[in-house]
Parts: sequence; C-alpha cells; structure tokens
Amino acid sequence: AGLYIRQNSAQPGGGLDILVRGAGSVNASNDPLYIVDGFPIAKLDQASGGDAKMDPGTQGILNFLNPNDVESIEVLKDASATSIYGARAANGVVIITTKRGKEGKARVNYSYNYSFQKYTDNYDLLSLQEWMVEKNSTTWESWLWNNNVSPWGNRTLEEAQANPANGVAYSRPYSDNDIAGAGPGTDWLGLITRDGQIQEHNVNLQGGSESTQYMVSFNYYDHQGIVKNSGMTRYTAKANIDQKFLNIFKAGLNLTLTRIDNDNTQLGSGQFENSGIIRSAIQMGPNIQAYDEATGTYPINPLLGQQPNPYSLLNNTDKGRTDRLLGNIFIEAKPIAGLTLRVNAGLDHANVDRKTYQPRSTLNGKNLNGVAYIYNTDNNQYLMEATATYQRTFADIHSINLLAGTSYEKFNYDASELGNNNFITDAFLWNNMDAGTGTKITKSTSTENKMMSYFFRAGYILKNRYLLTATLRADGASVFAKNNKWGYFPSVAAGWTMSEENFMRNIDWLSNLKLRLSWGQTGNADISTNAFASYGAQGSWINSDYKTVSGVMKSRLENPDLKWETTTEWNLGLDFGFLKSRITGSVELYQRVISDLLNYKPLNTYQEVKQVMANIGKTQSRGIEVTLNTRNIVTKDFFWETSLTYTKYKDRWKERTPDWKPNVYEKETDPIRAIYSRRADHIMQIGEEAPTAQPDLRPGQIVIKDLDGYVRDENGNPKVDENGRFMLLGRPDGIIDEADTELIGTLDPGWMASMTNTFKYKGFDLNIMFNGMFDRIMQDPTEMDFGVNGGGIAQSGYNMLRTIKDRWTFDNPSTTRPSSYYITGTNYTAGDFFYQKAWFIRLQNISLGYTLPKSLLAKTKVLSNVRFHASVNNLFVITPYKGLDPETDAYAAAYPNARTFSFGVDVSF
Repeated sequence: AGLYIRQNSAQPGGGLDILVRGAGSVNASNDPLYIVDGFPIAKLDQASGGDAKMDPGTQGILNFLNPNDVESIEVLKDASATSIYGARAANGVVIITTKRGKEGKARVNYSYNYSFQKYTDNYDLLSLQEWMVEKNSTTWESWLWNNNVSPWGNRTLEEAQANPANGVAYSRPYSDNDIAGAGPGTDWLGLITRDGQIQEHNVNLQGGSESTQYMVSFNYYDHQGIVKNSGMTRYTAKANIDQKFLNIFKAGLNLTLTRIDNDNTQLGSGQFENSGIIRSAIQMGPNIQAYDEATGTYPINPLLGQQPNPYSLLNNTDKGRTDRLLGNIFIEAKPIAGLTLRVNAGLDHANVDRKTYQPRSTLNGKNLNGVAYIYNTDNNQYLMEATATYQRTFADIHSINLLAGTSYEKFNYDASELGNNNFITDAFLWNNMDAGTGTKITKSTSTENKMMSYFFRAGYILKNRYLLTATLRADGASVFAKNNKWGYFPSVAAGWTMSEENFMRNIDWLSNLKLRLSWGQTGNADISTNAFASYGAQGSWINSDYKTVSGVMKSRLENPDLKWETTTEWNLGLDFGFLKSRITGSVELYQRVISDLLNYKPLNTYQEVKQVMANIGKTQSRGIEVTLNTRNIVTKDFFWETSLTYTKYKDRWKERTPDWKPNVYEKETDPIRAIYSRRADHIMQIGEEAPTAQPDLRPGQIVIKDLDGYVRDENGNPKVDENGRFMLLGRPDGIIDEADTELIGTLDPGWMASMTNTFKYKGFDLNIMFNGMFDRIMQDPTEMDFGVNGGGIAQSGYNMLRTIKDRWTFDNPSTTRPSSYYITGTNYTAGDFFYQKAWFIRLQNISLGYTLPKSLLAKTKVLSNVRFHASVNNLFVITPYKGLDPETDAYAAAYPNARTFSFGVDVSF
C-alpha cells in the first residue's frame, strides 16, 4: 500500500513511474531513492540528443539488476523511517537486498524461462475499402463546409454547385467500381509489428564455510519486442562475498557487472517528419504502397510530403549500449560487545553509448543524404561511508540502539554528441563521420556535484512495548550556493505495542496491536542543475559575409539564496493481528507538506535569461493506506492466503508564490496535477437554434455550458479586485470564455487497490494478482488525433480509427460523436466532451507451478529441487475506457501493451 506504479512504456526495458505517497514536488524529482546492497543508485536513460524523431523511449531504473539475485525488497515511506537516508530520500526509499552466500555445501541453481508476447491489433483502423468510402464522404463534407452549404451556412446546394468557392467543383475521389475492386490495402501495423519473445537463462552458485560465504551468478536476458527493431539484451554477472577474520572483523564485496544492448525503433510522439514508427503506421493511408519493387523506393503520402513511410523506418539503425559496474566493499569490526564499526566504499560507473543512422531510404535520410549520430554519456558516482552502531539491553527491560555516521558522495557526468549528414554512401553508418559533408554537430558537457552528510539516530525500547526513536541528519550539497549549502533534517517516532500490556495479554483472539506515531523532515536537492550562474558558447551570423561568429553568453542565473526543498511529514499507524495471526494488517494515515519547492521563477522578458531557479510555494499530500493479509485455509495439504491493499491520497497546493498570476479558474489550493476544462453540454443538431453564448455555432459542433462570466465596467472590460484577480459574476453572462472553465479532475487516480491470492496444494502452487486504479478520467490521445476529425482523410490522406465512421454528418446526426468540424471556426473548444472514465481492474499476473516430490528427487542423488511453472501477464483489463490501454496511453500511438505467456523450469543441484 502507498505505492503508485504505472508502466509508462511497454517497450522492452520500458520505464515505470513509481511514486511513494504521491508526487508533491513540482519541478524536482518525485522518484524514490533506490538502494541496492547499501549503495544509492541513479536512473540511466539512453541518450537522445536533439533529434526528436529518434526518441528511444524510457528505461527502467532497475534494468541493470538480475531479478533472480534479489533476496528482499523493503519500501520506507514515512519521514521518520527515511530520514536516516538523507537528502535523496524525501520521496521514499526502496531498499533492495540481494542474495548472499550460505554456510554449507555448494549449491547450484539454474532456471530457464521462455515468454511469448501476443500482439493484437488494438488500433482499430479503417480497411482500404472503408478508407475509400470515408475519403469520398469527408471530401464531400469538406466541400459542403467550405461552400457554406446549409445547415453549415446560408447557401443552398444548388447555389454552391453553380458558383463553388474558389471555382473548385466537387469531385468524387473514388467510384463505386474503384471501391468494389479495391484489394486489402497496406496493413502498415502488420508490417511493423510481430509476436514478441523473451528468453532468460540464470545460474547461481551459493555456499561457504563458517568464515567465508559466497554467491556468484550469471544471467542472460533477451527480449524481442512486438514492434520490429525493438529489443533489449542484458548480460549480468554478480558476486557477493563475505569473509570473517580475527574473530572481530568481517569484510564483504558486492559486485554487479551489467551490459545492456538496446535495439531501438523510432518512438517520437511528434507529428509529420518527427512522428515515430507507430504513429506513422496509424496515420499512413492504406492506399499507399509499402515498397515499390520497380523503383526500389518507399512511396510517401503525395498529400503530405513530410510524413515518413513507416515501413522505411525499419531501415533505420539505432543501437544503444550500457556498460555498468556497481560495486562496494565494506569492513566491519566488533571490538566490544554491542559495538559495530563499519566502513563502506563504493562506485557506480556507467557508460551509455547510442549510435543512430537514418539511410536515404527514409524520408529524413533522403532529405539530408543520410544522417548519423553518436551519443555518449559517462556517469560516475562515488560513495564513502563510515558508521558506528551500539546496541545493548539493560536489566532485561531497557534496550538502546545508537547510530552515528558520515558519508561523502561525488557525482560526475560527462556527455558528448557527434553528428553529420550528406554521406556519399549508407554503408559507413556512423563509422566514418568525417565522410559526411553536411552540417557537423559536435557538442559536449560536463558536471560535477558533491554531497557531504552527518547523521545520528537513537532508539530506546522499554519492556518490549514502548518505543522511541530520534534522528538528526545534516546534508551539504554543492548544487546550492554558499548561503544555503547545508540542510538539517530531524525526525522522531514513538510506538506502543498494546498487545504486550498485561490487560491485553489474556485476549485470545488478539495476536498483535501496535500504535505508531512519527514526525520527520527530509530534504530534496534533485534539481538536475545548480544554483550557480552558467555560461555557454553559441554561434551566430552577424557579418555580411555570413561567416559564423562564436560568442559566450549566460545560460543560467545564479541564486545565492536557493535552499533545500523540505518535506515535513506526520504519520499515524496501527498494526494488528487476530486469531493467532491468521489475520494481519496495518492502517496508515499521513500528511506530507513540501515547502520551499524548487522550481523556475519567470523573470521580466527583457532579461537575457528569462527564468531562475527559486524556492516557490508549498504543496500538501494527505492519504490513507490499508493492508490486510488473511490465511484463509491452512491444512496439511492445502493452503490459501489473500493479500489486499488500498491506497488513497490527494496532492494539492497549500501555498503559491507571492507573484503567482492565476487564471480566473485557478484556486490557490487546487490539485497539483489539475485538469481544467469547459463543460460540454451536447452536440448541436439540425434545426436547433444556436445558443446565445455561441451565436456562430453550427450543427455537429459542441454546445458548451455557459457557467459564469466576468464583472465588467461600463466599457465592457473585465474588472479586477484588490489582488488583481478578475471578478466573476457567479451566473451565466451569455459569453463563452475563460470564466466558464472549471476544475474537472486531476491526473492522479482517486484510489488504488490490489488483491493477491496464493493457493498451495501438495506440490502445486497458484498465484493470482489483480490491481487497479479508480476514480480517474483521461482523454484517449490516439482517438483525439485519429478518431474524431475526418478532415485528416480528406485533406491529408490520413488513415483513421473506425470510430471516425460514427461522427456526426447530415445523414448521421449523432448525439455521441461530433462532426469533423467540431471546433473549426470557433474558440469555444470541445470542453470535457472527450474525457472518459478511465478506472481499470487488471489481471496483472496468474501463475501456476509444480514442484517435484523430494522423495522422487532423492533417487537421483543429484537434484535437490525441480519446479515447473507457467504464467500469463496482462491477461485482461476491465475498464470503461475505450482507448488502447488506460495505463500506458501516455501519448498518441504509444507503444502497445502485450499479453505475455511464460513457461519455465527451476532446478537446484
């Protein structure tokens, strides 16, 4: 509970949006801190440079990690628990501990998993015959609209035919014979997609003696995505070693080596030449040939010369590679009873390389005679940490736990970009940049940030039922100027295990009852920049000979008073257990206030740099989290367990900056990710009189509700109050404008829930997991671009979703779908007409396994465990949302989610 997890891209290795108790920060990161074996890690995306059309998508922060190596995952949410981790823990902490060696004989574990991904054509596009019919229909509509034919104007059809606008008579694009004789047309989505597959091999070795334990593993993972040319291959090697010596010392090594090779397909979400391969496949008309055998070329849309042929985009070469080394070593000493001294040193080194080439067979490659780019980033994070821990129990009722420590972190980032075009041949790809005679691109940048921290925590437990913890941490970050480099973040927590009280011990049905209360502060310095002034070089043409002159200009202003963004959080929790722990769970209530928000403050337009990083406003999050676990049936042969979670939170503004200039519909305490819109009423029909507030509205367009209006002076100008805000009437005024806009919702879900059922019968195990998000609205971005406006077919030859056939026309006066010209010629907007309910319940995973009996394996004298398993991910989604997927539809033509069938075997020797 308390976690918001949403897949933001379904591509191989695609990223996840993971939020712990909402997202209260506006400009700084809302991502939680991930710690793997004591080392805080950073997210690495593939370099994208300035070429928007070659967007490689997103990458998951844990892609480098072999999931088979993970022993446990713990999520820290409240400020008291996270405060010891300092400045990067303001948004929660995810602690990942990997498997370690075990004393005993060496044990080899091997697993193999094969997954099959089924692509189903969820983009319901017009066939060629349907497209030809709609081409005729939309061309006719366009001609009627442009000629103001009634009821879209005051001319009769006969008048328009006798004297057409611009002298252009209507011409039907396709005859009935043309339509009847049309073949299947080009299935663009079919050409660029395939069934995906995943193969994974994993082997590890665990063992050790009393003094030395080891775990080494190797993992191979290969994912070929459902869109051609998309894939990810990962090689991971890991070693964890623990060594005891001289009775009081212990040393350890955690080492992970990962190589990730990405095959990228063009995923740009822009239009025309910047569109990605999926968007291009949706919008390209089925009447266009994919490849012309006679000429060896890839035809393009004759009505839109800057629309790429999606099939040609498969000729792009786009390779990414990430080499990462994550390692840390530690040494512990226990010189006296209860005292542990520990020193930890680590390095996270990652080199991210990406190379792209667009050949002449593609639109952009043809225009520029081949385009090559090489991107490279080098990321290095260093950690030094020293801690002292003292634990002791006095008189059997007093327990103390003291921790003091310091840490030093250093972050180095270097990036470079090299590009060229106008190559004599495509054969070189990016391997001979100097062969291009076009515009050379050479860019580089470098940053270095440091952080120093001191921390102290004291814990006290009385009689194993009263708990008190206090923490103080001081963080100094180089991203801030000298006035506010240091931030100080205290926390305190108290707990009362009521079930240990004498008056509750005799309650048979009560297993556990614990009350928790905490308060704490944490800081956030993750602003991807710093508070110092910055300068950059830029070329310009200022002389009559048009030769480039380079100069230095300021690119960022200094703010010496910029300070830490601070999160202050209260948390009240209740843990419970009943019926000998057959029923367990917890309830959490929290309030989080983030103050001194790090965000850009606009400056006067005549400034050289028009914004500066500043501390602006406060936000507030309030929420409730419930977890319930029940062991429903427990017998010798049968076991059934259920886990339920419920999360509800609301993020809102608590305080704005003093110079905030709101729109008339904005309130100071609105949700952070608010959705504002006018309210749609209905579709205007033939014979209906246009509303007073929309006198130029035409049939098929959307009637907007007149909700409010401005208080106006004698000249008709809106009046303002003493704060400079426009004054509202509180009633309709016969005008549709910003006064009729209101808050209709938020991008955040109203609440989230999950349910997992686990069944075990002898050697069989069955796991079923549902999750869902509720009370949410959204527009279908693909429908907005390709499912409403038929003008794209008439004027540009686009293909469209089949929903276009349901649009309002003279012959189909729909009350649910407007005409192609629903906002043409007006400034009323469509209001909230296209917003849909987007709650969903997803069967996320169902898995079935069978473990061979030990008695059978004993006969082999080699095998100690064998388990076969099968699973299905994303089996179905229940939702009123009509788009592709209510979870992954982040933009039009997003990478489609797939149903995944998996089969595997785990063997231990």
